[in-house]
Order: sequence, then structure tokens, then C-alpha cells
Amino acid sequence: MDSYILTYSALNGVLIGAMYGGIALGLSLIFGVLRIVNFAHGSFLMLSMYIAFWLHHWLGFDPYVSALVAVPVMFGLGYAVQATIIAPLIRRERALVVEPISALLLTAGVYIVIDNLALMAFGANVRSVPSSIQQTTISLGDYPLNTFRVVGCVASIAIAGALALWLARTDMGRAIRATAQNRDGAAMSGINVSQVYNTTFGLGCAIVGAMGCLLAPFIPLTPSVGLSFGIKSFIVVVLGGIGSIAGSLVGGLVIGVFESVAAQFVTTPTASIFSLALFILILLLRPQGLMGKR
Repeated sequence: MDSYILTYSALNGVLIGAMYGGIALGLSLIFGVLRIVNFAHGSFLMLSMYIAFWLHHWLGFDPYVSALVAVPVMFGLGYAVQATIIAPLIRRERALVVEPISALLLTAGVYIVIDNLALMAFGANVRSVPSSIQQTTISLGDYPLNTFRVVGCVASIAIAGALALWLARTDMGRAIRATAQNRDGAAMSGINVSQVYNTTFGLGCAIVGAMGCLLAPFIPLTPSVGLSFGIKSFIVVVLGGIGSIAGSLVGGLVIGVFESVAAQFVTTPTASIFSLALFILILLLRPQGLMGKR
């Protein structure tokens, strides 16, 4: 195999992996604080992509500009879903013993409802969201890189940095970290845990809202587009370490580079299967994930 092709594949894997990590950030945050698996994570990504599509269709907005609308809309939607649908389960958990599978089934139901409503409203047609960016490649030495992937990669790293800074420097960020460490202790300290949960879920959806607008220019849009990204996000979160911002990026990079390089030797579906095997192997050696704590 030509070293040029391998290097080029690895570079593309870095770009794709960083975007995997960016998409997984919101899921990692929710998982780390609420201790629930948001199976509807990909559905929120799909909705944000449709926001970008319709804003371009109706108002001519560039998908990157649409993020200014999608982020607050997705925050509000996530906040409402947590406050009205998931919060009753959490309250019941405090009174009774609720199995973790209950939250998984609940968010799976949210995923089914959102995806089918989108299918009813928008149809199954494949759509695209054009961007005003005309230069489709950026040269890195002898390697032409897809401009939209480069933008998505840089934005993912910037979002991760901004999230880490916000969690460390703001009162709500410190409240979220305290609640993630010990919910009962945080409540005894005067922190409104319910408000923290609502805000955390909304923030996770806002992050995926931004990522949806970044993906819209080069990912075909259908009501089912979010499922594969949701599953991939779960793999990235567990591989990188639950609740770790850096772990999400590292896990995404590992999966992205591995799949991209492996696809040069086998078919793309087979490369995805091998990535799952790598995922299992790493967890057998390090159950807490690459960046997770015991």
C-alpha cells in the first residue's frame, strides 16, 4: 500500500474522528451527569440538520449561519424533553428502584416518535443543504482535504474547548460538575438538581444542534440519518471515557482514523465491523475507557 494513500486516509480519519467526537460531546455530558443513555441523540442531530435545510430553503441562510438559530432552538427542545418526559422517571427513581434499561427505553421511545414525525412531515426524500463556501478543498502540503470536514473538525475542537472552559469557570458549570460527582451531596449544598438536569440535557442538545449545521453541507439528509450517528456517538463516549470531554475527542479520533485506514484494505462496512472489534478489545483492557477514571 502506497504511503501517500495511508497518510491521506489517516488525515481524513482525523477530520472525521474529530466530528464524531464533537457529535458525541453532548451525549457524554448527558451520560456523565444524568447517568442515562440518550438513545434519541441522533434524532436531535437530524432535527438540527432539517433546521439548517429549511432556513436555507425559506430564507437563504447558509447552514453555518443557521447554527445561530439551531443552537437555542435545540437547547429549548432538549430542556423541554428533559423537564416533561425524562424528569418524571428520575423522580420515580428516587422513590423506587428503577433499572437503567427504563431510561434507555424511554429515550428510545423519544427517538421513534421524533424520527417518525420527521418522516411524516418531510417525507423520505434525500435532501442536501448547499453552502456559500465555493472552495471545496484545502491543500495541506500534497494532500487535498475536504473544506467542510476541515471546518467541522476545527469547530468540534473549539466547541469542546468552550464547553470545558464554561464548566470550569461558570456557576452553572460548577453546579453541573458537582451534580455529576454526587447528586445527593449537590442537593444538600443548595444546588437545584432538577434545574441542573434540565440545563445539562438542553446543553447536550444545543451542542448536537451546532454539529448538525456543520454536517448539513456534505451529509445527505433523510429522517433516518441520525440513527447511525447516535450509535457511533455511544461507541465514542464509552471508548473515550464516560463524562470526559477530552475522551470524546480521543475516542472519535481513534474510531475515525481506524475506519478510514482500514477502509483502504477492506470494504467500508467491514471496516466498521473491525472498529467494533477494536472497541471491544480496548474496553477489555481498559473498562473505564481511554480517558475515563476508575
